[in-house]
Amino acid sequence: MQNGFERHGIQHTSPSSLNTFAAAPDVWVCEKLFGKRGRMGAPAFRGILVEKAVVNVIAYGVAADDAIAESVKNFNKETLFSNSDKIIKEREAIAPCVEMALQELKQYGTPEFQSINKQDKIELVCNGEGWKLPVIGYTDLPFPKHGLIVDLKTTLKAPSEMSDPHRRQAAIYRKASGNMAVKFLYVTPKKAVWHECKDVDSTLAEVKQILNRQERFLRLGDKELLRDVVHFDPSSFYWSGNEQGRMEVFGV
Repeated sequence: MQNGFERHGIQHTSPSSLNTFAAAPDVWVCEKLFGKRGRMGAPAFRGILVEKAVVNVIAYGVAADDAIAESVKNFNKETLFSNSDKIIKEREAIAPCVEMALQELKQYGTPEFQSINKQDKIELVCNGEGWKLPVIGYTDLPFPKHGLIVDLKTTLKAPSEMSDPHRRQAAIYRKASGNMAVKFLYVTPKKAVWHECKDVDSTLAEVKQILNRQERFLRLGDKELLRDVVHFDPSSFYWSGNEQGRMEVFGV
């Protein structure tokens, strides 16, 4: 008998996917089962560009000013038809976030990637109740000489502690990375803070519980049935950027 993942052709998952299911299962159904994904929001795009600029500087010797200019250029290209206060704030955050990250990371020297121009892949196989599923992720900045992997997060407000989604991601990365420590570096335009998962084992048990629930949910039936029984919250911020997908799948 097929388990729920096999029934729906799901061969692996990711920290992002399981976190979406935990927080907004209706969005997960729309994206994963119906293939309706929205556009990346400005904060996420800003985060990717900050990370790219940082990597270009510390790994490939690009001048900081040039790396920042390139990221700002790409951000402007992506947001060409929008110049709201939010977009302006995200654009203005790129340069100081890059500078803050470079200041914090200089103590570790040059990251060592396993493959050029690609993030290093990690994989952790989760064994559940009658199923097993690889959880796949990609690390940001590996510093093996320091026994450390750094995951870079950019934000407009530094968190006092890790969010639940970040805690789960950190635990998965830590377990999959052997003897390497995993720390999250949060940078804002004015501040930097470091956090790490304090209890990996209990957090991984939480991850397993989420995936067990997901597998049982998927066993219930086809994607149309799952769409009809899942809790639907049209006001959830998780729909931001995917209003079209929400309309196509849920009709609202």
